[in-house]
Amino acid sequence: MAELAGLKKMGVFEVVELPKGRKAIGSRIVFKVNRDGVPVRRKARIVAKGFSQQYSVDYSDTFAAMAHPSAIRLVLALAAMNNWFVNSADVEQAFLHCDLHETIYMQPPAGLEEDGNKVWRLRKGLYGLSQASRLFFKHLAARLKEF
Repeated sequence: MAELAGLKKMGVFEVVELPKGRKAIGSRIVFKVNRDGVPVRRKARIVAKGFSQQYSVDYSDTFAAMAHPSAIRLVLALAAMNNWFVNSADVEQAFLHCDLHETIYMQPPAGLEEDGNKVWRLRKGLYGLSQASRLFFKHLAARLKEF
């Protein structure tokens, strides 16, 4: 599975024993069917079941800044009126670039179970985590300030 290989390559998790007194959140594999013409591509993504995270145990803050749609329309209108060049970017596997500050243990998804009482200790953000958006926003803001 390419998704699992990508997670391992980026150092998103390490396989560890679940410590006593700690609870691991669940995970699952989400399949997405793209119909970008021919052929039909199938994608799989491993996501955390972030709804089972506990506030102040697994995360402390979830806010991430977001542009209001009317602000985006205003900027695009100004760009059109002034013949400005507008560009956009898509960061592939965006959340996986962000270091995770909390200690979170996650059960591997069905079909990828580890031997014994082994779980994944997350080192980086993962889709589905309550704090993933905030982590990416902080990471992006820090990189933009470097310019």
